[in-house]
Amino acid sequence: MRGAIFDVDGTLLDSMTVWWDVLIDFFKLHGKELTDEEASKYKELTLEESIPIMTDLLNLNMSKEEVSDKLKEMACLEYERNLPLKEGAKEYIKKLHDDGVKIAIATSGYEELCKKAFTRLGVWEYIDACAFSSEVRVNKSNPDVYLLAAKRIGIPPGECVVFEDIITGISGAKKGGFKTCAIYDDTNAAETDALKQLSDHYITGWKDLLQR
Repeated sequence: MRGAIFDVDGTLLDSMTVWWDVLIDFFKLHGKELTDEEASKYKELTLEESIPIMTDLLNLNMSKEEVSDKLKEMACLEYERNLPLKEGAKEYIKKLHDDGVKIAIATSGYEELCKKAFTRLGVWEYIDACAFSSEVRVNKSNPDVYLLAAKRIGIPPGECVVFEDIITGISGAKKGGFKTCAIYDDTNAAETDALKQLSDHYITGWKDLLQR
């Protein structure tokens, strides 16, 4: 492995439930209840894809930019002040960095939020490049965001490992010719068997890799 490409939410950051809470609270602000099950459907979509669906469903008189800014505002404090890294994540990233592995993130999230959280947590200095789904305008069932990340660190896909917590991401990365490693998150527990079958490696946490 010469390159490591990490998803952010649910992979490095313990943050998936924050986004579910943001969605649920956003719907409440506009007079509609959103169940956890319904909220979970949005995890397969990029924010670019989610916003028009929510705008139509809630009959909002808001632009895509206004909805995006509101969601970002609702999540901002958690990223800036509270969200933790998953146990062992910083140690593993630092190990890769010290071993000369190029490190990128590939996420459907917001750049500002990622930078705030990773700077606070002392990880930003180890990240060589970032790629965002908003740049490629397709979700992670496609390899585009991972290919962009690989291009930015200058490592061919076949020499990179993509670390993800969702089936869509693992599937998309494999389409791009990447090796894949799936990681457990409480929000993907029901998909454990599928993730194990689809990915090249499966870990329950970052300590699994630190112990090797």
